[in-house]
Amino acid sequence: MRYLAIAAAVMMILAGVIFSTAGKKMMQATSDVPVVVLPEADSAGAGLFKQYCAQCHGLPEIDTHTADDWPRAVGRMMTNMSASGQQMPSEAERDVIVNYLVKHAK
Repeated sequence: MRYLAIAAAVMMILAGVIFSTAGKKMMQATSDVPVVVLPEADSAGAGLFKQYCAQCHGLPEIDTHTADDWPRAVGRMMTNMSASGQQMPSEAERDVIVNYLVKHAK
């Protein structure tokens, strides 16, 4: 019974890795992704948002999340970036990104 539980756990981990990799490939930016018009496009926040967030997927519209939800969403993305070996923003850069998103969220 113990071996069955271990085998099930290993299968769940492998399934997670497989689906995570497949999802990442599906989300990667392509020429088919619509261009997002960013508010204050020349600001530091917009620049960092473009630099870091477009590594794995097309840029989301800022109103994808509410001002209250953006910090948690960015935290999730930081975890995903770390797990997939992407370039990570510094804490200060992350704060600039979050502040930018919160400021312009609806």
